[in-house]
Amino acid sequence: MGKEKRSAINKRLFTQKDRDIQKLVNESYLQLGDTSLLDIQNPLLQPSKFDNPFLDILDFMGSPDYFSFTCKHLFNIDLLPFQCVILKELWVRKFPMLIGSRGMGKTFVLGIYALLRAIFHQGCKIILVGGAFRQSKLIFEVMEDVWRKSPILRRMTGTDKMEGPKKDTDRWTFYIGHSQTIAIPIGTGEKIRGLRANYLLSDEFSSIPEETFEVVIKGFAAVAASPSIRVQQVSKANELRNLGLYQEAAMIESDLGFGNQTVLAGTAHYSFDHFYKYWKRYKEIIESKGDEKKLITIFGGQVPEAFDWKDYSIFRIPYHILPKGFMDDTQVAQSKATFHKMHFDMEYNACFADDSGGFIGRKLIESCVTKVPVQLSSGLVQFQSIIQGNPNCRYIYGIDPASEQDNFAIIILEIHPDHRRIVYCWTANRQSLKQKIQSKGKEALRSFYNHCARKIRELMKIFPTEHIAMDAQGGGIHIMEAMHDLDQMEEGDIPVWQYIKQGDNDVFWWEDKDKLTDGESGQHIIHLCEFAKAQLTYDANHGIRKDLEDKALLFPQFDPVEIELAIQQDKILGREFNTLEDCVMEIEELKDEMSTIIHSQTPQGRDKWDTPEVKLPGAKKGRLRKDRYSALLLANLVARVMEHQLEGPQHEFIGGFVGQKKKDVSGRMYSGPEHIVEKMQGGHYGRAVFR
Repeated sequence: MGKEKRSAINKRLFTQKDRDIQKLVNESYLQLGDTSLLDIQNPLLQPSKFDNPFLDILDFMGSPDYFSFTCKHLFNIDLLPFQCVILKELWVRKFPMLIGSRGMGKTFVLGIYALLRAIFHQGCKIILVGGAFRQSKLIFEVMEDVWRKSPILRRMTGTDKMEGPKKDTDRWTFYIGHSQTIAIPIGTGEKIRGLRANYLLSDEFSSIPEETFEVVIKGFAAVAASPSIRVQQVSKANELRNLGLYQEAAMIESDLGFGNQTVLAGTAHYSFDHFYKYWKRYKEIIESKGDEKKLITIFGGQVPEAFDWKDYSIFRIPYHILPKGFMDDTQVAQSKATFHKMHFDMEYNACFADDSGGFIGRKLIESCVTKVPVQLSSGLVQFQSIIQGNPNCRYIYGIDPASEQDNFAIIILEIHPDHRRIVYCWTANRQSLKQKIQSKGKEALRSFYNHCARKIRELMKIFPTEHIAMDAQGGGIHIMEAMHDLDQMEEGDIPVWQYIKQGDNDVFWWEDKDKLTDGESGQHIIHLCEFAKAQLTYDANHGIRKDLEDKALLFPQFDPVEIELAIQQDKILGREFNTLEDCVMEIEELKDEMSTIIHSQTPQGRDKWDTPEVKLPGAKKGRLRKDRYSALLLANLVARVMEHQLEGPQHEFIGGFVGQKKKDVSGRMYSGPEHIVEKMQGGHYGRAVFR
């Protein structure tokens, strides 16, 4: 063999080796090892099942086993193996459930699934629902994004009036041939009652009201797509079976498909939530494996005739089983360090939580949410968050002025005779406001505390108040100074000072007498509170839990209706910052903070309320935020002492000059505590002298 020939052979071998290595490296994410050792058959090279070869390709692409190929060439996207497995499971199960870690792409998978169903099940109707319209829009936007990036899909669907994505105010519709995918806001359920669907995709299931889902949404998939045709086909199959033609009957039933489908997806929540109840029921059904005795126990009686336990499946995907590199490890580490363990388990480990296990249990908090009207002595109570107060109501502010590690937080309570309502929450920190303040120019440039003082003044115009409770530490003194700084005041502003104590019997027992500011002109309505005082901290924390147990402190209703109404109102009024939607979500954050508070004692035996200790970046120790909770503590403390103050006996003049015998209305000579008055009347104390 000549030298040149050997060189050419070696070159080919070297090139082939490089290609093998390259192939091995490129396919390593499949975790299948050397794929050249696998016996893989190309289905497209098999004998044709149809007269038209294009139908072979269509049949191949419509098979869930080959969705990776379909998505790559039709949608121009690459799927990971775990995504292909989820899509196949969604394709073959009538009642699949997907519980995944934050960031694992639940919404993306649902969007791809909706596209595949619309294409390969022509004439079907798919409905997308979520806790709010924005959630169903997210699935729709995944579909739209794929459509825009795929020339083939755009050519298939077209862009005419009834083709491609179309958006209306109350629904978004995606037309693909004769199929429709509709994203809807669920609201109260009244406007969507009567809709029908072959496929119902529910994202963030825990945020969908259980009653709305059970009564309205679940019924979407109760009726077949073409009821008359399905009735005829089922009747044919039954008659063939009666005639003993079982094979022919099975063929007709296989053509019917598995009927309508309901997909439940979302992040794990609390065990007292309806998502957990559905998960538990699905799990029991799957674990029964069709055992009739177990199913009778599960159903509490006779098993429905058409029931098949194989229609149910659950995907639970915590973050740590996702492919390496799918999640940003630094972000997960940050969340693990700064999240409460319970919240991290729900968000990332896909685990349901029994309760928060803190000083104030989440179940107690949710029982005070007026989603369902709360019965009080004054009647049923139900209310919403607001960003403008009622001039006929009284309001109390609680302010935690921290701005570095925590947020500057404002909570506003609306006072009613037998309860208090949390109606407003606002937070900010120095970093988030810096850019906004600087963008206003030099004339509007203020320090952070001056900016927050201005925010308080703006709120005082729309939430009239006579009491502002503020933490004296962490910037409270600076905020109070800014409230009467003449250089920072605008026309019409009145200086605001610290409260003036009204004698030894003043209900605000922590206030000091004879403060230097008592003689200043203006409003004296600021209560500076120090959490360093053990009695104040004790009263505030135990008081707030007692009020929640007694339903004396209530949260606004939170549901998809309120979110959508808030968004629409903000749009109508053109609000971009400090919106009603922001307020609604801030109060949700307040609930999360409250549920993480832990009660403990110091080595000296002093009670302590704080959030769990966590490790921050750089191996430093820190704690979760509790700024909103601290602000609520202060507002509620002031409200409590005002509401529970004891009214002492009214002074009544009794007696007179010598010769007069002035008595009270009961004829008694003395007024005061009963046990003392009785003894005075009987001469047990002292001696009566008559002249």
